[in-house]
Amino acid sequence: MAVRHHIKVLVVDDDAQVCKTVGMILQEHGYHVQSFTQPRQAVQSVKKTAFDIALVDIKMPDLGGLEVVEKIKSDDPRVAVLVMTAYPDVQTAAETMRLGARDYITKPFREEQLLEAVERIARDMGLIYTNEQELNRLIGQRIRQERLKQSLTLRQLSERSELTTSQLSQVELGKNAASVWALARISGALGRQLCELLAGL
Repeated sequence: MAVRHHIKVLVVDDDAQVCKTVGMILQEHGYHVQSFTQPRQAVQSVKKTAFDIALVDIKMPDLGGLEVVEKIKSDDPRVAVLVMTAYPDVQTAAETMRLGARDYITKPFREEQLLEAVERIARDMGLIYTNEQELNRLIGQRIRQERLKQSLTLRQLSERSELTTSQLSQVELGKNAASVWALARISGALGRQLCELLAGL
């Protein structure tokens, strides 16, 4: 299962209901969320907390979204900004991108649209990872699928890779973490590049 609890997300929207809804959706999917209805407080929070992603509404009183984006990026250029707007237009989109926003999402948005947008940014930043046990299972599953696709028995793969059938069986079942050396032997025996064999895991 993908791990997200370490990903800190800042939500800034003067509408308390939007903050609550967005916060709940992201928290349910494992993200660590802090929400602010006061943009100035949100900007101050960036000085104290190392956020990874910021969701910022464009139309807000007191301090507009464009100013908030500018201040956030000025304080911490590493923060990836996703702009939320009910009034999408080319000029605003271009301006937010110029200020360093990664993307924007049009309100009202569906839960899956929000999750897809945040997930895409998190993956681009390399923030989402899979826990070790699940990763071992996925690697084993991928190797087994490739072996069966090539109609190879464990013994045949063993002869090609110079690993024992017992070692290969443990790897395919996800029981043991295979070393990079072992994975390289297996991928070579399957006629695949290691990065190609493990792509997307």
